[in-house]
Amino acid sequence: MPLFMDFHKIDSDAITEEDVYRAHLKDIAVQNKHGLIYKRYYLNLHQKTAFCLMESPNKEACEESHKDAQGIGACNVIEVSRENEFIPFMGEGNQNEQDLALTLSGEIDSGFRTIMLVDFLQLTASQALMTAKITDSIENYNGNIVKVPSKKLMASFIDAYDAVACSIEIAKHFETLKDKMIFSIALATGKPVDEHSTDLFEKTKTKIKVLSRLGFQLGVCMDLDTKLSAFRSKDISKIDITDITIIDQTSYTEIEKLDTVLLQNLNNSSFNSDTLSSQLGLSKTQAYRKISSLFGVSPNKLLSELRLVQAARSLKDSGKTVSEIAYDSGFNSPTYFTRVFRKRFDVLPTLIAKSKSN
Repeated sequence: MPLFMDFHKIDSDAITEEDVYRAHLKDIAVQNKHGLIYKRYYLNLHQKTAFCLMESPNKEACEESHKDAQGIGACNVIEVSRENEFIPFMGEGNQNEQDLALTLSGEIDSGFRTIMLVDFLQLTASQALMTAKITDSIENYNGNIVKVPSKKLMASFIDAYDAVACSIEIAKHFETLKDKMIFSIALATGKPVDEHSTDLFEKTKTKIKVLSRLGFQLGVCMDLDTKLSAFRSKDISKIDITDITIIDQTSYTEIEKLDTVLLQNLNNSSFNSDTLSSQLGLSKTQAYRKISSLFGVSPNKLLSELRLVQAARSLKDSGKTVSEIAYDSGFNSPTYFTRVFRKRFDVLPTLIAKSKSN
């Protein structure tokens, strides 16, 4: 049968692990009636959340079963791909005799995960060796590789502390390379299912993709939830996070809006800092202050950097000419593009294209 996962928000402050187990027993009592099997449940009393994993003929049976047992349905239920979603993100795990999910180390599994997305470009060399190093680091810090339809690397961590430590190690790998290198590492922590999601970790995956697209200016960044989760897990003072940018929810909302505008306009050569300010609903001064506070550079500098990164990726991956890539990336002159590209990366764009063919 298909695999489903639901989300329950716990309203009571006084609820205990035993209370949740008694609720689970009520679910078990009616599972045969609805033709499903409750496999295990994940519990986070600190966040007041619970997630049930079940095999069921359909979503409706999951919803009706909870209503029958509890008098109220789950906040949300989604179907989950066992091989492509559940195992990569959640891991195999264990459970105790009460069906409460446990981590491999025997602790209660909250269901929350820290997701890491690594995006990097070695402009004049093959990326295979670095990809292998990143994979080794992820495995050494107990992360699970999640396959994504791109050259980016995504991983899921039960422990936010492990994810943060892993991101620092990967960043150090990048910094030791002599090859021309640009990279971004984004970390975010969240629930497997929320009120409005349709697939596993939908909200968290969206967040790290947004942070990753704009993260080349930041290097390593993580949301505030990841920092707080890492502090709760272990003494985070044992690792140096001074080079990691912490993104709170207010900042993320601003970055998300900026990302939407840039995705729609970055390839347009007439799109500049003035039109960016206008589409953000800000004055030129306000936009300058906002973007400078978020990324440490002016709007013009950020636009140029993002266009150059886009061009570098195209030079590395596509078979287009330098002129075609210059225009596609929002530059109105191949000559000007070549000049700013060389100034930024200390290499001619034609050499990037040649390194691809070699």
